[in-house]
This record gives sequence, C-alpha cells and structure tokens, in this order.
Amino acid sequence: MLPKQRIQFFAFLCIYLIVPFSACLFTLIFANYTSSAFLPERFLVLFDATRATNDTTLFALTWAPFPIITLILFFYSLPVSNYLFKKEKCNFLSEEKARHRIVHSPIIISLFGFIGWELSTFLSVIRIDTLFPAAPPQSLLTVTILFAFWGLFAFTFSYSTTNYLNKILIIPFVFPNGGLGKYAKGKQFSIVTKQIIFWTASTLFPIILLIFGLLQRTNKNIFHLHQLVYTDVLFEMIAIMLFFSFVFSVTFAISLQHPLNQIEDATELIKEQKFDTRVFIYSSDEMGLLGDAVNEMAEGLAERERIKDTFGRIVDPRVRDYLLSNEHSLGGKVVEATILFSDLRDFTKLSEKRTPEEVLYILNRYFQEMSNAIEIHGGFINKFIGDAILAVFGTPMPMPDHPNRAFQTALEMQKNLDILNSQFLKEGLAELKMGIGIHTGSLLVGNIGSTNRMEFTVIGDTVNTASRVEGLCKGLQKNLLITENTANLLPNSIQSKLQSEGEFELKGRESKEKIYSFPA
Repeated sequence: MLPKQRIQFFAFLCIYLIVPFSACLFTLIFANYTSSAFLPERFLVLFDATRATNDTTLFALTWAPFPIITLILFFYSLPVSNYLFKKEKCNFLSEEKARHRIVHSPIIISLFGFIGWELSTFLSVIRIDTLFPAAPPQSLLTVTILFAFWGLFAFTFSYSTTNYLNKILIIPFVFPNGGLGKYAKGKQFSIVTKQIIFWTASTLFPIILLIFGLLQRTNKNIFHLHQLVYTDVLFEMIAIMLFFSFVFSVTFAISLQHPLNQIEDATELIKEQKFDTRVFIYSSDEMGLLGDAVNEMAEGLAERERIKDTFGRIVDPRVRDYLLSNEHSLGGKVVEATILFSDLRDFTKLSEKRTPEEVLYILNRYFQEMSNAIEIHGGFINKFIGDAILAVFGTPMPMPDHPNRAFQTALEMQKNLDILNSQFLKEGLAELKMGIGIHTGSLLVGNIGSTNRMEFTVIGDTVNTASRVEGLCKGLQKNLLITENTANLLPNSIQSKLQSEGEFELKGRESKEKIYSFPA
C-alpha cells in the first residue's frame, strides 16, 4: 500500500470507526466513574439492584442501539471506502456520492452516535422504572438528565475530532483544488449553532454536574432546585453566570457569522459580475480587514472589466482574449492566412470639402458597417489605417476556410456600403467608393515593438501584396480583386465565376501576380 493510501486508510478507520467508538466508550467510562459524585445514593442502590437482576431486556435495550447505529454507519461509509481505495471502479455518480458523504461525514457520524446514546438512555430508564416502580422520581429524572448531557458531550467530542481529521487527512486528497462549497452549502452547522453546542458541552454540562454534586452533598433533590436559586446566593450566582456566558457566547458567534454571511452574499454577487457590490463591516479585527479585502477585490475586478472592455473596443475581442491568455513577449509565429485590405477612393478630396467633425462622422459610420461584415465571418480587424482597413482571416484563431471567409466578407462589405450610401444620399452626403484586395499566403503574427511598448500585428509579403492588389482596383475600375493564391482555394462554384484580369507586376515585387475579379 502506498504512503498516501496508508494515510487515507488510517484516516478512514479513525473517522468512521475508532473515533465514534472511542467517544462513546470514553464518555461511558467517565460517566460511570463519576456517577457516585453526582447521582443520588438511592439511584446507586437501585443501579446495583438492577445489575443484580441480570435482566436481559434491560441489557438489550441498553446496548441494542449501538450495533444498529454501527451497521448504519458501515453502509454509509461504503461509497467513501470505494472511492478512496477502489477509485478505478467508480463512475461519476458514485464519485459524487462519495464526495458528498466525505464532506458531511463528521456531522452525520456524530449525530448517529448521539441518537444511539440518547435512545439507549431513554430506553434504559423506562425499563428501570418498569422493574422498580417504587423508585424515587428524582433519581430517574437526575440520571436521565445527566446521561442525556453525557450524550451531548460524546457528540461534541466525536464531531470535533472527526471534523479535524477529515480536514487534514481526507479532504486535501479528495479536494486538492478546493470546491467543497457545492457539496456543503446549507447543510452544515452555522457558527452560532456550533458555538451553542460547544457552550453546552464545555460550560453548561460541567456546571450541571457541579449542581448535582452540590445537591447530593446537601441532601437536596432536583425538585428543590428552583427553591435553592431563590434562597441560596451560590445557586443564584451559578444561574446568573450561566445566563451571561450563554449571551456572551452567542453574541460573539453572531459577530462572526453576520459579517461572514455578508461576505458570502457579496462573493456570490461578484461571481455574477456585479462588481459594484460592497460589504460594510464595522470592525477593526480580521473581519474588518477581510471585508476591506473583498471590497478592494470587487473594485479591482470592476477596473479590470473596464480595461478589458476598452481593450476590446481598440482591438478585436478575440485578439484581446488571446493576448490576455498568453505571455506578453516580443516575437511571433509564421502562419497561413488570408489578408483583406480595403480603402476608400478619393476620400482625401472629399475630406477637403468638409469639416473634421463631418469627416469623422462619415468614417465612423463607414467603419461600423465594414466591421460588422468582417466580424460576422470570423475575421478580425488588425488596424485602421486612415480610411483603410486591414483585416485578417485564419489567425490568431485558426480557421480552415479562411480564403472563402475573406471572399464572403468582401461581398458583405460591398452590400453594406450600398445600403450606407443610400442613407448618405438621403442625408445630403456624398457616396463612398471602396476597393478591396485579397491575398492568401504566409505571414508573421505576433508582438512587435519594444519591451515596454508593443503591438499585436501581422507583417510579411502577404500583407503588402493584398495592399498592392487593392491599389489596382481604381485603374481596373473594379471593386474587388483577388490573387491567384486565394482564387485556387475558393470553392469551385465561386472559381467558375471569377474573371481573369491578367498578370500585373506589383510595386516592390519582381514576379508578376495573376489577378481575378468577381462580377458585381
């Protein structure tokens, strides 16, 4: 068995067998050992007489709940043992059941042990009362109360120990990355409930023992207790101390639980991207610091979201996400992609006759319509160059049909421009004319610039060729020109409609490029 499995096996035995059994056994031994100090002598005589009777019914009622509870816990632990030691045989549903039980094991185990203890106490007292109907009522009531409290002590001991062992030995292996919330939410003791349980076991129960001890030493019984509270200063002080200790414990627990509930609610809202959420914790201790940290986190996330949104408006959101998810270092990689380059014709002359505000208004509306066409077909706009657009298809998000996507985008852009021109004419503005050049080839995509100022872009001969091809549109009186590289990669239904415009020697290149147009 591997060291990890040995630890898990030891932890499993402790949590599901050793600790629950030890909690009841230790409590029972201690209760019997101290019974002479807290129980009335009449009951002790009755207790000895009960043992002398060797009543099998009493023996069965006293001990029967424990093997039954043990059997229930055995079946309860089976999914956990299968998950820990036979994980290869578990399916998704059995793994989920095991995780759920691992999270809830401390409270379930302790509750079953508590139920077994209290049921044993109740049945035993009833049987003793049946065997000895003349037994003093105060004796039976006293033993019932004391052993009921011992059961609570056993529950607290079992819960605290199994919860601690579960956290340090089992949960880190089962939930190495956290994620217990989905299994534990709403089904665990709250801080206030835990505080009341621990106060009862650590404060109320010891004082109850002392009270019963005092009653025995003064030859009083439990039915005289209310009289003693009014007449004896010692008992009055005990009652007052119990009251205030309870108030202090619960108040302290509420002072922890209330801000934690605020923080829990706030984090749920922040998960829903409601970054304007704030918590208000008026405390100078760790809770106050935690509340401030949550508020600072929300502010930081809101700022990050604003930056991300602004960044997404400056560059394509997909490029933004690509940059945010990768290292910001200089360099890039060579990819096969398609470049679409578009430019407005005679826009310089049009700009000379209009104010800068009018020019900006026209350009923004034009860029909006062209951007819509590009984004619909999966391309991204690398940059706006004056009144020109450089769009890329096939990177940084790979797409196998990038030539066809670029071609369909060009047709969509022309269609959008026709609609925009009809709107411009109604507004008394001049029509716009556009040329588009498309070329497919290898290019370098990545970050260029300096270590403190870089730009994500595409560079290479493919980009230059697309720009030069667009420059031919005006001379050939065409709105769309594509190179042979792109044409050969288009579907046959489109290739059959292409018209050859001949071979052209593009500026800056020695070889000629065969150019095609598409009839409008």
